[in-house]
Amino acid sequence: MESEALAPKVKAIFQAVIRLIKEGADLNNLTVAEIAAKAGIGKGTVYEYFQNKEDVIAQALFHQLKTDCREMYQELCQEKDLYTKMNLVLLGMEKNLEEINCFVRSIHIMMDNSVISGKMRKMAEEKKEGEILIVDMIRCIIDNETGSMEGLPAEKSAYLMMSVFSKLICFVLYQFDQRAGKMLDSVAMREMICRDVCRDIENVKKELAW
Repeated sequence: MESEALAPKVKAIFQAVIRLIKEGADLNNLTVAEIAAKAGIGKGTVYEYFQNKEDVIAQALFHQLKTDCREMYQELCQEKDLYTKMNLVLLGMEKNLEEINCFVRSIHIMMDNSVISGKMRKMAEEKKEGEILIVDMIRCIIDNETGSMEGLPAEKSAYLMMSVFSKLICFVLYQFDQRAGKMLDSVAMREMICRDVCRDIENVKKELAW
């Protein structure tokens, strides 16, 4: 469900959930009444569209994940080389730290054992063709670099995915350190990460004598 296809009240509810998350709300204790108040609508209106609190939060987070990934993917598709694509991703993280904080929390929620995570994983499994999540985006980047590599073992492909993800997560943590006052050279950090990703893929190519 794209932003333009959302009913106005559903859009307001989703935006309210995201704002609350950015403000540091504890999702375990967040109530439908708080979401409704933030959205400027009545509590009963929320239940006209959603079954319960978990349903509201899961759908709001999943929608935000899809929106963020779709926008980033559209930008990535305009770039040709791997270094530039990775730098674009890192720059996006650096410039939109509040959104990235929400993004990371969403991914973290998907990996726990809560009701919300179960709903989000189910939505991920049932997502429509053309809907892009972070895994799809990173896989697309790697596939563009390795797609013509015959005999690429599944474990090598999985390693490359894991390598990119780990670097992105570490960069996010680094950005939070920056906000806490531990000032380091952000440009140098991005350059090192981009070079490392490029080197990882080049090493795989050499191993396969590609």
